[in-house]
Amino acid sequence: MTEKAGIKDSFLTLSKDVVILSLGIIAASAIPLALQPYLKRTFTPEEFGAYDVFLKCFSILVALSCFKYENAILLPKKDTDAKHVVYLCLFLSLLVAFVLGLLILFFADEFLAGLEGLTLAALYLLPLSSFFYAVFNVFNLYLVRRRKFMLSSTSKLSRRLTEGGTQVALGELRSTNGLVIGDAVGNFVQGLFAFWKANKLSRFKILSQKKLRKVFVEYRELPIYTLIPNVLNTFVTGALTFLILDNFDIVEVGYLEFTQRILSVPSVFVSVAISQVVFQRVSNLVNRRKKIMPLILSVMGLLFFVSSLFILFIEFFGERVFILIGGEGWEKSGQYAKTLVYASAVILVFSPLGKVLIALKKFKVNSLWELAKFAAILYLFFLKGFSIQQYLWIYTIILIFFYAVYGVLIIHQSYRYQVENTAQT
Repeated sequence: MTEKAGIKDSFLTLSKDVVILSLGIIAASAIPLALQPYLKRTFTPEEFGAYDVFLKCFSILVALSCFKYENAILLPKKDTDAKHVVYLCLFLSLLVAFVLGLLILFFADEFLAGLEGLTLAALYLLPLSSFFYAVFNVFNLYLVRRRKFMLSSTSKLSRRLTEGGTQVALGELRSTNGLVIGDAVGNFVQGLFAFWKANKLSRFKILSQKKLRKVFVEYRELPIYTLIPNVLNTFVTGALTFLILDNFDIVEVGYLEFTQRILSVPSVFVSVAISQVVFQRVSNLVNRRKKIMPLILSVMGLLFFVSSLFILFIEFFGERVFILIGGEGWEKSGQYAKTLVYASAVILVFSPLGKVLIALKKFKVNSLWELAKFAAILYLFFLKGFSIQQYLWIYTIILIFFYAVYGVLIIHQSYRYQVENTAQT
């Protein structure tokens, strides 16, 4: 087989894997989107604002839960080592949930004072929900490692069905915590489902303390160099929620929740699937000492095309789409979308390829970029007296700049790896 034929075959296989994973993600993501017209007319902007605060806190906990060892599940050549990375992740996530539960028990009033809109019940659901999401995440990554993309997709579908059903049922009962409870129930179900599928594929029953210590030490660079930057990056992703909450009120957070949900649609449908498959494919190519630039450039071109179409769509139809889905009163979300869509577009292009730096074990490069981006976003919290639109534009410009730099770093490190690898072979 010629090199060109090999690249073509690699891309076709990648496309097939992306399609399989994307179909499951699309089916799973279509459920909450389909429910938005009902939910937006049932729950108030204040309740969606509180829900968004819950989700942003939840995301930070998820980023912290496994100390980033979950990124090592796809890396070992031996499957038994990968399983012990899974065991390590489960232990660490349980430890994080336990510690957080104790902190909430003793400092509940302080948490509630700082997180406007959250109830005590929602606060206690945070560690439980984050733990079960971690369970899902590690077993889902194991399924991706084994290239069982269909099983991975059905796990996500199980979550959305139970989450949506619970939110609708509690919406009929006018439960204040309906959105939060539905989300937690969905995480519980998908965690159990992913474990069941992975365990059927290959039994998780042999635990060796020696191997556990081995993977803990072998992949220690992940928590050392990527944990704090990744937690900071997750904070950056949710920073807009906390920034608006700090300067305005929970109602505006509710409008932005709808904006961010719709703007995340391309990322959910395309970016997440590509991110997981590219990580698996690049890790495999690196282990086999093969070229990775053709794969990266083809994926980047596809994402540029998708993001350009999305910008045009929001610019021309933004406000009408938000009113159509959410009903009258949600037009503010559409106005905010016309500003934030540019940041969403550039993130859509470069964020899925960030896993390439992990596969190449360029943890320090990734960490320095994350820290610089965090420092720039943190500066926003010291700016006072601006309107919401002005905050949105400053936030957008910062993200466009840093993700453009990220793209340059990914291409540079990939090309450097390829040159060095070619020289050695």
